[in-house]
Amino acid sequence: MIVFDLTGYLAHFRKIFSTTSSLSYSFPPRTTLCGMIAGILGYDRDGYYELFSSENCKIGLQVMKPVRHILQVVNYLMTKKDAFNEFKKTFKWWRDPAQIRLVLIAAGERRLSEAHYRIFFHHKDASLMNDLEARLRSRKFYYPPSLGTANHLATLKYVDSVDAEIFEPKGYLPISTVMPFPESIKPKEGLRILFEERVPFDFSKDRAFGKNKDYVYEETGKPIEAKVNGEVFKCKVNGEEIIGTFM
Repeated sequence: MIVFDLTGYLAHFRKIFSTTSSLSYSFPPRTTLCGMIAGILGYDRDGYYELFSSENCKIGLQVMKPVRHILQVVNYLMTKKDAFNEFKKTFKWWRDPAQIRLVLIAAGERRLSEAHYRIFFHHKDASLMNDLEARLRSRKFYYPPSLGTANHLATLKYVDSVDAEIFEPKGYLPISTVMPFPESIKPKEGLRILFEERVPFDFSKDRAFGKNKDYVYEETGKPIEAKVNGEVFKCKVNGEEIIGTFM
């Protein structure tokens, strides 16, 4: 399993049910991470959906630092004048420029600091794993990584390649990663357990959305005692034992 960090000052992971006001998830969905990794490796836009399906690759995500949502208003200008004139004939109320409310993710209360996510990645294709590890180590990416949209550039840092034990859980376990909504949770003092709903999980080869999932996580990546369904992995990163679930 390859472990690497994803950081950046601003992010936007648009919620699939948001319309005029562009709301954002607090962490990158699995589909976003698949697209980012495919871009690092140089795959075409519509050429990787089956390759990165949940049957072929496993992805875990740990939120390492609390994030906050900030609201910005963005002005969009229509640069293709002919197309815009036709558009205004249809919608006579339209004004130029258009203001769009955009929810961004940032870290830090008083001053801006980097949002920080840790990715746990495994793929059935050993050559793909070797290629990804080499690119992370050398920091040579086919396309630059970003936190959602292209203008929110990200930094990737290789952490380690580790042996992971994958098993079916029995009883409560201390889960450190973002997890699909669990069967039950044992809340503890000092934990801030957050909920994110209707997050894209998979998509088909024609770019249509597949399943959505609801997720639970602790805002700083502290373990949550939870009883979960599905596979769980256990590994050691920098001497610390991590137990997590796949997205």
